[in-house]
Amino acid sequence: MSDETVQAAKALRLALEPFVKENPTIPVSYIISFLAVAEKEGMPVSTYANEVGIVKAVMTRHLLDLGERDRRGNEGMKLVERKQDRQDLRIIRTFISEKGAALMSKVRHAWENGVRMASVNDVNCMGQQLSWRAEKLND
Repeated sequence: MSDETVQAAKALRLALEPFVKENPTIPVSYIISFLAVAEKEGMPVSTYANEVGIVKAVMTRHLLDLGERDRRGNEGMKLVERKQDRQDLRIIRTFISEKGAALMSKVRHAWENGVRMASVNDVNCMGQQLSWRAEKLND
């Protein structure tokens, strides 16, 4: 694999680690659903389902489990908050909770560190290549 691909993998792994620390068995589909809410807060379930490409019922289960109480009534992950729309009581809108915002901050910092490390590695690789070329020119 190319160095860029390896570095992208490392940055993604580092960005996913805060989710795993929060819940070691969190499904990737829940992470994707959480990130869809983080991208566009306050939308109804159908919007997130369409964005992610899953059926509305599955997205509803994801958002319930990510919320205060999971779909079985047990304690949820508390990463999102669901609020009923004031104009149309049939619509539930989803927002990132305080706990979810803190998690997203950790994810962002981990991602930025991974990308920064990739940039440093790119610079180091370029420096090594330039040194090698300079040696060849001097030969």
